[in-house]
Amino acid sequence: MGHARLFLGPEGSGHLPLALALSTYMHCRKRGDEDACGACPSCLKMKKLEHPDVHYFFPAAATQEHKKDPMSHLFYPVWRSLIMQRPYFTYTEWLEALGIENKQAIINASDCNEIIRLLGLKPYESPYRIVVIYMIEKLYYAAAPRLLKILEEPPDNTYFLMISENRHLIINTILSRLQILTLPGPDKRSIESMLSGRYGISSVEAGRMAALSEGNVCDAIKMAETDADIYEHFEQFRSWMRLCYKGEVQPVLNWVDATSKLGREKQKSFLAYGLRVFRLCLAKNHDAARLLNIQGGENSFVEGLAPFIHQDNILQIADMFNEAIYHIERNANPKILLADLSFQLSKLLKPF
Repeated sequence: MGHARLFLGPEGSGHLPLALALSTYMHCRKRGDEDACGACPSCLKMKKLEHPDVHYFFPAAATQEHKKDPMSHLFYPVWRSLIMQRPYFTYTEWLEALGIENKQAIINASDCNEIIRLLGLKPYESPYRIVVIYMIEKLYYAAAPRLLKILEEPPDNTYFLMISENRHLIINTILSRLQILTLPGPDKRSIESMLSGRYGISSVEAGRMAALSEGNVCDAIKMAETDADIYEHFEQFRSWMRLCYKGEVQPVLNWVDATSKLGREKQKSFLAYGLRVFRLCLAKNHDAARLLNIQGGENSFVEGLAPFIHQDNILQIADMFNEAIYHIERNANPKILLADLSFQLSKLLKPF
């Protein structure tokens, strides 16, 4: 195995749980051909995220408690608590756990220095030292050079396990040094089996949730735990489209005012959901909706919206939404951005 491995996959694909499972297997004192024993002292420490030779680094930002130089180890109790509670979680949920959903989290230079310092020490009890870096694409560009040498020439028996959801956002000099393992995400049957076993859900209901999740375990778990639709944005998005079609300025501005108060990550997630709805509309227009997972109220909504989403406006709409997500990531004023997007949509939905 290469000393620097990237687990690359979409949200809910299991990249982080797989990295943790591999770490457990490497440290296991009685491992078999396919899995760790789960009972030796090393395995028990890994279950509690207490193994002294596994080090975790992740995006963070300043909080009321840690205002200066927010290094990963300062937030480790939050990290450990979240994983112990549910190893499948989204990046948005991680930011919410930190209480920084309105901030841009990064892996900073101090964390890189800490990695170098830790790897200068001898292993405590295992032959291997493992560094797990969650969301390596959030590595601050000015901090990346500090890791290049140790990634190329790490100390003996040292392994980097990195997690990412978007390889295009990873700094090229880092990406070129990684062995990439692409994860497509679990299939429908695996998710259905997990839901039935863990939550005692009937096979019919588990199958419905597995289909709706589209390979995203996080969404499947959310549905099982909350008994809610996979996309909490559905009602909000349907209301927005109706307001845009009517073109009434004040109701649109009221909607903008309410939505702009959401955190940036939720705003990005909401716009990403909108892109999914437009994709479903195109599929409906081309009689391909049977290949997609459209359920309940979402199905009737897509049927009503589909006639207004067509080849003359879909590319412009998609570009607008992607550009809006890009600017939200860069701290654009949400009121101005959403208001502009709303009025442009009004023109595209009613070009006459």
